[in-house]
Amino acid sequence: MASTPAIPDRRPLALAALLVGLTAIAYLPTLSNGFVWDDDTSLTLNRFVKSADGLRQFWLTTHTPDYWPVTATTFWIEWRLWGMNALGYHATNLSLHIIEVLMLWSILRRIRLPGAGLAALLFAVHPVNVESVAWVTQRKNLMAMLFFLASIQCFLQTKWSGFGEEAATDRPSRSSAGEGWYWLGFAAFVLALLSKGSVAILPVVMLGFIAWNRRVGPRDLVRVAPFLVAAGVLTLVDIWFQKHYLAPDQTVRAAGLVERALGAGAVVWFYLGKALLPIDLTFIYPVWHIGTANPLWWLPLPAAIGLAVVLGWKARLRPSGRDAANFAHREIWRGALFAWGYFCVALLPVMGFADIYFMQFSLVADHYQHLALIGIAALAGAGWAGWRSRSAWAAWTAAILAVAALAGLTWRQCLNYRDAETLFEATLRNNPGSPLAHNNLGVIFADQHRLREAEAQFEVTLRLAPGSAGAQHNFGLALAREGRWAEAIPRYEQALRLKPDFVNAHDDLGIALMRLGREGEAIPQFEAAIGLNPDDAEAHCNLGIALVRVDRLAEAAAQFEAALRLDPDNANTRSDLANTLMHSGRLPEAIAQFEEILQSHPDDAGARSDLEAARRALHNPSP
Repeated sequence: MASTPAIPDRRPLALAALLVGLTAIAYLPTLSNGFVWDDDTSLTLNRFVKSADGLRQFWLTTHTPDYWPVTATTFWIEWRLWGMNALGYHATNLSLHIIEVLMLWSILRRIRLPGAGLAALLFAVHPVNVESVAWVTQRKNLMAMLFFLASIQCFLQTKWSGFGEEAATDRPSRSSAGEGWYWLGFAAFVLALLSKGSVAILPVVMLGFIAWNRRVGPRDLVRVAPFLVAAGVLTLVDIWFQKHYLAPDQTVRAAGLVERALGAGAVVWFYLGKALLPIDLTFIYPVWHIGTANPLWWLPLPAAIGLAVVLGWKARLRPSGRDAANFAHREIWRGALFAWGYFCVALLPVMGFADIYFMQFSLVADHYQHLALIGIAALAGAGWAGWRSRSAWAAWTAAILAVAALAGLTWRQCLNYRDAETLFEATLRNNPGSPLAHNNLGVIFADQHRLREAEAQFEVTLRLAPGSAGAQHNFGLALAREGRWAEAIPRYEQALRLKPDFVNAHDDLGIALMRLGREGEAIPQFEAAIGLNPDDAEAHCNLGIALVRVDRLAEAAAQFEAALRLDPDNANTRSDLANTLMHSGRLPEAIAQFEEILQSHPDDAGARSDLEAARRALHNPSP
């Protein structure tokens, strides 16, 4: 009698489709969003992204504020695909998030986590992740997570991890350790570090996986050592880039070790609260004023440590014996300890012990817990699986309601990232005292020629942060945009009193002075800007224009030439150089510049007319 063919189990495929579908639906609004805040410095105004030489700059120079060349490379490639079309970048971010959700589900299944599917789904549609997906600049979070999960996938394939095909012994041999997977995982980890440094916690996570199955031995420490070295080296590189980018007298936070430790304890509970009850999520949270004299600030850190001690005590005995109930009880506590440990370890890079540039605006941010959220989602999934075994109807009802609520909150949160104006207005609803949000709204209103509204925002900014050189400068720019040059000058001057090495303020002050016919005063401002940043092509060009106006043509030509060396495709600068050379009597050089302009802009009637005039002057010199 013929055997009945086995019916394939289509449940994993159905769950994968559900993960993809619900994630795509929850984040659908991001596809119609634009660029926000520092997407300009990361992408739209980043000259390295647009340059043919950009990849070399990202990988082999120190010209960028962070050394995350993998992330920068994705922007460089995509710029050549869709330029200023935000849809392409948002579609890529959403695709990366969906891939990571599937990878996370695969990992949780691999470690035999009960409720792995729900855990992955909770992570997928959790609104805390909106900041990482909807903000193009946070591509670094997604790329780092992608390679972080890939490295874990490879690690779990090795027998050494304890999750391979055969259980590892306390002293795994070289042949049983899965060398190919090991080194592939190491390569993925390095790529993760080169995407964003927050993934440096992976070696500790690896040891945690090993400890789940058996006691960690000396051989395990040796195997983890290359990962620790890579994490240490690239973390130091990240710290150097952060400090190199800041001005010599600029600090992110002036805080002592005790204040940082107390803040670290509060950070853990803040993120746990947002993971469990994700309401009032804000792009920029209020600044914390940690007072070491306030007893309340001394509670979070001991509480976090105390919870870890209690969980460790409950899970101190390894599951053994024949008592199934006792075994299950200890497994629950071990799982809770592992989840809490992972959550805290994943937050270590953003607890405030090391300064991150964004922390001058807020010590906490939603995108900081992108990695850590996995621990809470996994614990929730495992807890739900236990509940389901006792009351399936109630558990399924709760799961459906939770997923629906999170997806709805995610959809609504995505709408806040539609554009910069919407984002900062949403920020001020939850954090009306944010100088950064007021300042950026002022810049947006000024760009829209809504000067009265812009002035109101800058005035609030300066009330909240009277020492803000940036706000003074932006106020001046808003006035200058309306042609109110005389009013803009005191704003620029005040910005320079607050920050004497403010390159843009020197440059813009020079422009304002020139507009009022005060070239003699403008020239030192442009020279100061160039002294602070010799690679500022615009300052060289502006200095050249000012020198032309005071009839210092030879010096002007040198400045235009310097500007062209820095920005060779700028036709306006080349035209200024050509005209300066022509009026200096250097006709052959002027002709060469006009011809260069016409090669790239053959329809430039002005350049053609000037070229003909220069040729006539060359062949028919004045007596």
